[in-house]
Parts: sequence; C-alpha cells; structure tokens
Amino acid sequence: MHRTGRGPQPFRVHAGHCSDGQGKEITRDKARRLLTAGIEACPFCSPDTELRVDGTA
Repeated sequence: MHRTGRGPQPFRVHAGHCSDGQGKEITRDKARRLLTAGIEACPFCSPDTELRVDGTA
C-alpha cells in the first residue's frame, strides 16, 4: 500500500522478498485480489507470476 493525500492507496504489489517493496504487508489472497483488480505488479519481483495471476480484470 502507498500513502497518498487520499489515504493509503494500492500503488504496486510486491512479493515479500522484494527489496523495492515498501509499505504494509498483505495476505496472498489480498495480493491476488489487487492484481486482478488491475493494480500493477512490481516488474522486479513479479508477484503476479509467483501467485499465478495474469492481472486482467
């Protein structure tokens, strides 16, 4: 999750081991939901591949 002026907003989903990830830890289920809702997956750690989600809503 990423904080904006409107409160915490999903910005990009990361795998737990990603050094680029900052923010709140979420469950695998929530990560899947965010990815299928169109939230961008980190291009470095590829949580969409790890969770077998194609990212299309």
